[in-house]
Amino acid sequence: MDPGKFENANRLWAAGCNEDAALEFHAMADEADYPDEKAGALINEHKCYVQIGRLDKAGEVMRQIRGLTIEDKFVRMIVDFGDACMTTQMGKLEEGVFKFEKVLQTNWEELRDPDNRHLYEELQERRGFALTSLERYAEALPILNDALSFTSDKSDPQLVHFYLAVCYQATSQMVPAKESFLRAIQLGLSSDFEADARYRLGILYFRSGALAQAKYHLEVALQLPAEAIKPELRKNIYQQMSRVCHYLKEFEEEKKYLKLAHRRNEPLSAVRVYTSGPQGLAV
Repeated sequence: MDPGKFENANRLWAAGCNEDAALEFHAMADEADYPDEKAGALINEHKCYVQIGRLDKAGEVMRQIRGLTIEDKFVRMIVDFGDACMTTQMGKLEEGVFKFEKVLQTNWEELRDPDNRHLYEELQERRGFALTSLERYAEALPILNDALSFTSDKSDPQLVHFYLAVCYQATSQMVPAKESFLRAIQLGLSSDFEADARYRLGILYFRSGALAQAKYHLEVALQLPAEAIKPELRKNIYQQMSRVCHYLKEFEEEKKYLKLAHRRNEPLSAVRVYTSGPQGLAV
């Protein structure tokens, strides 16, 4: 493999020019003499496409890789890892978790190598996120707690804290849930995740009777860029705001947010919202 071409492809990748980088990696694969070398170039092309959501192209590249006879165990490991990442990004979470666990089981010694620590950390984070999305919270919690100590540049502490908070909230551990959501926001969540975190904080504060804090986080969520808030989440926020305003005796605000919630297309019965009163207040 030409070192100069490899460095150029990596520069393009680092600069966010994924499609250009993918073309460079593909050209290197075409020039490769051996299957392992070809697979190494193709898996980099595959990752470029996965990162920008070009899953159709990523799938084509993976099929090409799977047609090769790969002898190097490390190359097989990164191919299997890339396949698992693509699978979860396609929304096939159960299958993706199975693939992550298979990579762990068949490559445990390699993943214990300090040189491969970044792969282990990225795999465990992605596995923890997928398990949380599958509502397998008891399995996700120890993985995400372990991930708090990860230090590689591939680690995503904001999302680790976010998904950890979701697990805590789902298992009725409200204090650590609140702390983890706040930490995730402090570390700098993207707007779509921040909107979800603020909504969940609004629920947590509402349930504990801290109505001013609940309203604050719901209001901040609504101030985030409109494209960051999916319609269902926006409706949930409006509905929860109406509940908070009711107990704050801000009845005009309550009516306003109920009206906004009704403007959306989804029926109110589909909205997940806490309708019981906060602690210490009558319903």
